[in-house]
Amino acid sequence: MPLVPPKAEPLPQVPGALPPLEHLSPHDLVTYFRCPHEMELHRSQHLSWRTGAPLHPRTPAGTAPLPHSPLLPPPVGDPRPVHGRLDVGLQDELLYQDPDEPGLPFLFPSERSHVHAFLREHPPTLEDRDWGLSGRPDYVVRRPSGICFPVEYKETHLFEDYPRHHGRFFDFLQVLAECRLVEATWKVPPPSGLVYYGDSAGGGEREGWVEVPYVGAPRAWLLSALKVIRADQVRAPVPQEGNCDHCEPNRDGLCRYARTRFEDLHPSHRGEVPRARRFY
Repeated sequence: MPLVPPKAEPLPQVPGALPPLEHLSPHDLVTYFRCPHEMELHRSQHLSWRTGAPLHPRTPAGTAPLPHSPLLPPPVGDPRPVHGRLDVGLQDELLYQDPDEPGLPFLFPSERSHVHAFLREHPPTLEDRDWGLSGRPDYVVRRPSGICFPVEYKETHLFEDYPRHHGRFFDFLQVLAECRLVEATWKVPPPSGLVYYGDSAGGGEREGWVEVPYVGAPRAWLLSALKVIRADQVRAPVPQEGNCDHCEPNRDGLCRYARTRFEDLHPSHRGEVPRARRFY
């Protein structure tokens, strides 16, 4: 009679243990929204720099390009631009400022800045282990009510033409991810985050800022977007002029799908890369 192997006992489960999440950053979210392959090239490039290993993006050779981003824009409505210098109240306090970001404007006097105290007790990179997210906002501000929120600074002097030069969903995606980092660090979700468009050439006459809502649908969208990115094992390219013109891996000659040379490298697909709609 043949021996029957004993039934394997299930491995003991550690309470609360979850498989590790793929680490993502606000920058990953922005580049994936623009072009998943750009994000994959960025990540592979940095891994190659750190380890000395060859560049091995996960995108299979010959992957068909996508006509548009796999992510829908976040449901932030139509954020209203506010012209003028950033509204920093007399009782607001600066809790955090990215120590490695040069050229950030001076917003707070020293008596209302607690940045050095925070950085003495915490690493400069804010981390959210529950959502597998980490990054560095430009600023984190605390209101007298105790509410904290991020401020993302974008240097420009064209705020008077906001709808054309700004209003990009890229900026909103970044500040939404930073809102989550603030929530994870200070344990209270901010109602919104700010994108502050500075003015290095207009003498302060063309500055402005936009408030981007976070609580509710935008927060749920962010969590869903992170899941979409992690589930994507292909990370196909979205070759468009606007994407490729601002793509660092393309400028480094790493992308085979760039709009400017796609048809030369893939003559069998000539004319097949659509000029897709843009979300910015």
